[in-house]
Amino acid sequence: MTKFLGVVESGRFRILEPKEHCCAVRLTQLIKPKLLDETTIEKHQIDLSKDEGMAMIVEGALGREELWIYEAKVVDRGGPILSEVVRKVFIGE
Repeated sequence: MTKFLGVVESGRFRILEPKEHCCAVRLTQLIKPKLLDETTIEKHQIDLSKDEGMAMIVEGALGREELWIYEAKVVDRGGPILSEVVRKVFIGE
């Protein structure tokens, strides 16, 4: 499993670190299926609406299509101050 640092934007997890992954993805607890069935994957999606604007560390497996982090587990959530620092350092906002 890989650990990702990012922020929640528009209900998606925007990966900031590691830098080679540049996208905003959704999180699912589901183990990556052999056939991508969006309905099944979405049933296990982690709701990030309460974390909007916050920084967090997520552990999981990023799919090749870079749309989902599978087997996702939120390891830690930053508070308002830490989230602002993460945005300034990594995004420049």
